[in-house]
Amino acid sequence: MTSRRPLLSLAIFSSLCFGACSSAEVVDETDPNIPTYPGVVIPPTKVTCDTKKVVLASRDGVVLGLPTKDVPVSMPVLTQQTMKTPPEKHFRKAVGVLNVSPNIRDVQAVEHVLRPMGIPYAITTSPKLSWQHDLVIFFPEAYPENFDTDELETLQTAIETGGTLILKPGDVVALKALGGITGYQFNKAPHYRVELTSEGRSEFPSLDHVNERSIPLGANGAALHLNSWSLDVVTSPEVTVLARFDDGTAAIVKRNVGKGVVYTYGVDWRDTVLRNQIGYSLGGARSYINVFEPATDVWMLMVRDIYDRRVPFGVRLHSAPDAARGTLLLSHDLDWGPSYENSVVYAADERARGVSATYFAHTKYVRDAQDEGFFLPNRAPLLARFLELGATVGSHTVAHSKILDQFPLGDGRELYPTYAPVNPTKFTTTGGTLFGEGRVSKSLIDGFLGLCNVQHDVVSFRAGELAYHLATPETLERLGYRYDSSRAIGEVLTNFPYRLMTNWPDGLDTSMFEFPVTLEDELPPRIDERVDAMVAVIEANANNGAPTTLLIHPNVLDYKLEAQQKLLTSLPAGVTAMGLEPFAEFWRARDETHIDAVDYDWAAEQVIVKLTPKWAVTGLTLRVGAEVDSVLYPAGARLVGRPDGSAFVALPPLKANEQTTVLMHFAPEKI
Repeated sequence: MTSRRPLLSLAIFSSLCFGACSSAEVVDETDPNIPTYPGVVIPPTKVTCDTKKVVLASRDGVVLGLPTKDVPVSMPVLTQQTMKTPPEKHFRKAVGVLNVSPNIRDVQAVEHVLRPMGIPYAITTSPKLSWQHDLVIFFPEAYPENFDTDELETLQTAIETGGTLILKPGDVVALKALGGITGYQFNKAPHYRVELTSEGRSEFPSLDHVNERSIPLGANGAALHLNSWSLDVVTSPEVTVLARFDDGTAAIVKRNVGKGVVYTYGVDWRDTVLRNQIGYSLGGARSYINVFEPATDVWMLMVRDIYDRRVPFGVRLHSAPDAARGTLLLSHDLDWGPSYENSVVYAADERARGVSATYFAHTKYVRDAQDEGFFLPNRAPLLARFLELGATVGSHTVAHSKILDQFPLGDGRELYPTYAPVNPTKFTTTGGTLFGEGRVSKSLIDGFLGLCNVQHDVVSFRAGELAYHLATPETLERLGYRYDSSRAIGEVLTNFPYRLMTNWPDGLDTSMFEFPVTLEDELPPRIDERVDAMVAVIEANANNGAPTTLLIHPNVLDYKLEAQQKLLTSLPAGVTAMGLEPFAEFWRARDETHIDAVDYDWAAEQVIVKLTPKWAVTGLTLRVGAEVDSVLYPAGARLVGRPDGSAFVALPPLKANEQTTVLMHFAPEKI
């Protein structure tokens, strides 16, 4: 997104250090270029930047002589795709995922449901192994050849004795009967919405917001791309309709079977989760941005509610650090030259409040219709100042183009200054590539910080104008990026971060993660006039454990900084604020923390959890049931009670690749 701003004059531009610069440039509280703001104290600094070797020139509107750091381009990154779990890695409290398709990757959608929720799972093609778990998911639809009579009888027994099954409708007669349906009709009519019934609202307590109880599947006219199964329901006191399509037919059905439960879903998570996350939401959003939009999240939250209710001694990874209810992720886009000086004030105020932010730097060095080249050596000490104040710095591209999503890929050989994209008009760009925007901006930011003796590696990216390119993940990961925050909430309908995928039809998982932008500062009404509305969105997300990403352009102080200050003092109880990148580091480590085992010792009244993080992680938190009343081990772990009777277990910092055992006491009377 962009700010209204004047062009920097050529006179100012030509005065900025052409020829040899001074040997050192220090930014401190007396720097006349840093504005003052009531109540904000700019602390002293130790930033010193050696710019004596920087000699600038200008040719054809391109600033020459800027410092850079080499950015190697790796071979395509190979990320592990969906695969079977070895039988010895299965344990009862993990979700058993039975792949009933010839292609194991069809259960990728199940992974994208379970991983953001922190639910342990194991994938198999063995029916009997799958229902040795307390909760089983069959995916996608089952066919008669998937099961023999003995297996179906064993499944019936497993459910009757307390097991839980989630499945789509299929052609196995015994499974239809088990799920409380007699049949189904595929795409009986165009279905654009799913509405929870009163029974569904009780069944899924996480779905307590009006936007969670009326779930869009797509806009009118998208019917050719929407898949739905109207369920023909058995009339029985054991069978309950939890949700209906907009034509009144059943969309989700629950059947009680002895002590167990079976849930039949008339939607496909490849549509309602994967397709949305890739960005094909088919017009299902209520708004582009500045709205609570959980249309993807609800399908994850339903499964989370089922897991929490139906799996005794179930343990999952909470989605916020340090037992927080939720997290506000602060970020700023530096689209205009003076935004850099203003940002020192923002960063100082954030530090004084005990929070941080991620600053995405627009590395503009080409004069065009958009602006002058303002990424000049006098920005280096400001970038270093952000870091000194506890902030993080990411890339906001070179061109800040409205049409980045249409750029050619490039070849990875783009270098400053020969890479010089130009915006002849507000809506056109020439000479730009996706590789160039990622590689050259990263090279300049890290090169500038090198002037200040700061070893830095840009790992976060945000496209100008939030113009997400569909080849972003597989391209930027080759440049060393880990995190993207270019998707508006209305494009993906999810507030939870997720692993980015390549475009259809492959949809391959990559090593990068997306952090969708939920709130921003430019659309009307003015941001200081809608702080209460933003708090309401943050509250709704926190109720789900989801983060809320906020984007503020620091092109002005006054009303924008005031709005941020008011927001930080009005955060809902239990919500913490931090920079987007620090949270992203937490989320990446959480995503690759494997729960190896969950077991219990009835005689000792203990729950034992073993987990191994791939990366060192601070703030990792477990969600446990109401039966847990104390944590015995490790030292430093703490139990935090929740209003619903469950609890969080906040763990001490964990080392990479070291298994940790968590030992908890439970009260038998609470089970």
